[in-house]
Amino acid sequence: MIMKKFYFILAAAASVALASCTNDEIVGNSPGTEKELNEAIAFGLNLQNLSRAGEFTGATAAEKLGGMFVVEGTKGTEQSNSPSTTVVFDNYLVGYGANTAGTTESNTNNWEYVGLQDGITTPLRMSAATWTSLHSGDGQAKAQTVKYWDYSTTQYDFYAYSTGACEAVPVPEPAAAPTAGTIQVSRINQVTTAAPTGFTMRAASATDLEKCYYTDITKVLKANYGAPVTLTFKNMTAKVRVALYETVPGYSVKEVKFYSADANPTAPTDLGTGSSADNAVLFTMGGDKLPQSGTVTVLYPRVGTSSNTAADYNKASVTVTSDAGTAVTTQAFGALTAQYGAKEANEAAGNIYLGRSLPNATFAGPKADSYYKAVIPNTNGVALTLRVDYTLVSTDGSGEEIKVYGAKAVVPATYTKWLPNYAYTYIFKISDNSNGYTSTNSGDPKGLFPITFDAVVANFVDANAEQTTVTTVATPSITTYQQGHNTGTSGAYTVPDEYDNDGKNLYVQVMDNTNTPALVTTLSNTNSLLFKVSKASASEAEVMDALENRTNAPTGTPEASYKDASPVGRNGITLTTDANINNAATSIVNGVDNQPIDVTAGKVAEITIGNLAAGTYAYVYCTTVPSSEEKVYNVVPVDNETDAKKCYEVDPSTITAETSDDDKAKADKVYFVKNVDKTGAFVSWTFVQTKVGVSSVAGLFEASIPATKATSYTAGHFYFDVYYQNNGAYAVKVIKVVD
Repeated sequence: MIMKKFYFILAAAASVALASCTNDEIVGNSPGTEKELNEAIAFGLNLQNLSRAGEFTGATAAEKLGGMFVVEGTKGTEQSNSPSTTVVFDNYLVGYGANTAGTTESNTNNWEYVGLQDGITTPLRMSAATWTSLHSGDGQAKAQTVKYWDYSTTQYDFYAYSTGACEAVPVPEPAAAPTAGTIQVSRINQVTTAAPTGFTMRAASATDLEKCYYTDITKVLKANYGAPVTLTFKNMTAKVRVALYETVPGYSVKEVKFYSADANPTAPTDLGTGSSADNAVLFTMGGDKLPQSGTVTVLYPRVGTSSNTAADYNKASVTVTSDAGTAVTTQAFGALTAQYGAKEANEAAGNIYLGRSLPNATFAGPKADSYYKAVIPNTNGVALTLRVDYTLVSTDGSGEEIKVYGAKAVVPATYTKWLPNYAYTYIFKISDNSNGYTSTNSGDPKGLFPITFDAVVANFVDANAEQTTVTTVATPSITTYQQGHNTGTSGAYTVPDEYDNDGKNLYVQVMDNTNTPALVTTLSNTNSLLFKVSKASASEAEVMDALENRTNAPTGTPEASYKDASPVGRNGITLTTDANINNAATSIVNGVDNQPIDVTAGKVAEITIGNLAAGTYAYVYCTTVPSSEEKVYNVVPVDNETDAKKCYEVDPSTITAETSDDDKAKADKVYFVKNVDKTGAFVSWTFVQTKVGVSSVAGLFEASIPATKATSYTAGHFYFDVYYQNNGAYAVKVIKVVD
């Protein structure tokens, strides 16, 4: 017995297709030196169950393939960038027959190819006429005969496709669109100097294309001759799903309404009118469209090479050409479901409330197929936009509601290439850092704090090639990505909530989504920063407040102090600058199809997450670098000696009219309004918050702030703290790092 190379079939029409082995050897019979050289070549589709879902075996695998596939096989010496030289299987049709293994020398695993030039017609998969049309040229096979292993050659290469339950038909002349239930196929051509090896499939819809499969190259070396050729099939469609969750303190989120196009409002009055009822929708902008039908071209640029240093080593390359007039700007996923039933206190029955953590996100569409929707691959990638209205409901039992309009997120095109046999999950997080409006009245500002959504993009073919990104729905949108991070399907297996400091770097990209979405290309050590956050549960809004309003005195210029001196926010949060960020990175490790994504310096920030201790961090993109910083006094409630010692104290008897010719707030002064009754008698003082050198104080009253803080509490006195407010503008993504 020796260890043999093993290729298992993947034929997943449900959920996702997981096609890669972590252990690609099995024990098999060695042909040995005494092996007869007339052993017939046979095909098999036995599968190992190596990862969490998507592998099929035996009759189940055959059913997924519709009981058929078409194979091209060549033999010859191993060459760089060219196939082995002699065609052995010229577009042979291979069919499945239950309990037929061993009935012929070419059938050891219920798969037969001899004599199938007459097609498979029960059920109809390929007619004899179609088979003939795929072999109509000179020098092409006119029948399917038994094939034997040739031990005088060192290698065979096999690649195949299946139209599954659809009928394979030839590409018509003149060209015409395929009908439902049929797939137009071309022959698998052998490589020439003018064209690479490959074939095409044309489908009328994702529903039909979902039934189709293709393979990479299965290379069989002489040591493995005699064993069945076991092929790995991949589903021809991509799988996409959408979910949302929320982290707004004190509120639940219900009544999410989705836009099908960007309003680009000039005023809030334009919002609230473009949302659909309940159907979750992602849409494109700037003329980009998503294919709904068309031609899939599968090419093998390096068939036959053993140089596994090549990025496309023995891999199929897939591109999609959309049928004219069928591409659209929207992709719908269905209504949000209520699969997570846990409620916060005082939630009213009869509503769908969003989940409140990443593992418990609320998905759109039917639960079947784990909420995935099959789509035509979009191999170019386009920026995808989410825009929603939703309702906040207070959880204090008061029933108070806040309507939020037009909250928006944009996922960069880097992470929106929909490749065949990959599954993509876009999860959006609603937090207290939002770019939505809470009013449709013209002139009203954006509400809460600007809302963020986290859009998680998960793309995988197996447990070792998953891709998850997290995108905020703020302006701008921030996307974070770590190799191997996976949100998974809640309940199916353990679902991590945040990023793991296992040595795999974290990557960050920023989308400017104010008008036409565009990737920020100028990330630098000035505007792209990483901070350690002292509060484990800090939200994006709290981090932004700490950046804008600090209690520790600034050091140097505002441009330097906001990033170089760790801010201590007026909310008590300390942001400690962390140097483990590189804004000049030029690639993102492990992109789609397990390959690096090359980028231009300034388009991605790389965080060396292996150097980070477990805890809470914040990535900050400074949209406006602060140019000024103002000293601000703020009155605080004090009723004991301990708190008083933290504050400056003012005796009300020292308050006097502001008489200076300078009508701007001065350093070490605080200002008040004098409240009187209808007779003009004094009633009370009201504190007025001012900015030093900025705020007008004409007509107010003032008092001096002492040089030192209070030593004890005195009833009836005012107490103040001081903070420094800068005019910077920030976008924030909170990142939890776990061991």
